[in-house]
Amino acid sequence: MITTAILVFLGALLAVVLFQMFKPGARTAAGGNTPGAGGSAARPAAPPAPTPAGANVDLVNARPGDVVSIPGAAADFSDVDFTIDRRSAYEYMSRRWTDLSGEFRGNRVYLEVQPGSEAQVMGILDPRRLLLPDVGTSEDGLADMDARQDQNAFVEFEGRRWQFEYSREIGYFENEVGDGEGLYRWLFRESGGNRVLIIEKWEGEPFDVRIGQRLNPRDVTVYRAA
Repeated sequence: MITTAILVFLGALLAVVLFQMFKPGARTAAGGNTPGAGGSAARPAAPPAPTPAGANVDLVNARPGDVVSIPGAAADFSDVDFTIDRRSAYEYMSRRWTDLSGEFRGNRVYLEVQPGSEAQVMGILDPRRLLLPDVGTSEDGLADMDARQDQNAFVEFEGRRWQFEYSREIGYFENEVGDGEGLYRWLFRESGGNRVLIIEKWEGEPFDVRIGQRLNPRDVTVYRAA
């Protein structure tokens, strides 16, 4: 009687062992074909494919021939679309950023792109070229602001206050080559808005006053040229 019970128990135990050995996935669990556990090594990931023509590309990597599209950025709130025909650079101390430009409706437009974890983008899309009296200042006034670097200083334009941000000498490198040339820039930000006044003085040239705007880089789309 006892012998029969023992034989029944051993038979049941053998059935359980055989089931565990031959059930699906047993070889993988035992390490027979698991990559990194003595089996075949995993295949290396394929390198990313080159950006195809027409696909959206990173603004920092935009180049001549690429097409830029900025929705609702024109004066009539239509899209600003232009083909980049010039890629140059600005530099201040150890910082260097890109200047992209092209033609839109017969006027030259610019995008200044500062690289970083998220690119900072400033566009000069307004075709107007202003004079110092138009923005309520003068050469002496700019010299005073430059000397004091007073963040409370401001100018008035279009019935709004534009706060002084900075003034400094920066370098410009056309087509990103050569020794570059220097210019002096004053920057004012519109109170309660995203526009800026950019006043520049190039050697031998009169003061140049332009209206720019700070853009969300996610709103700027660049399509790779074919």
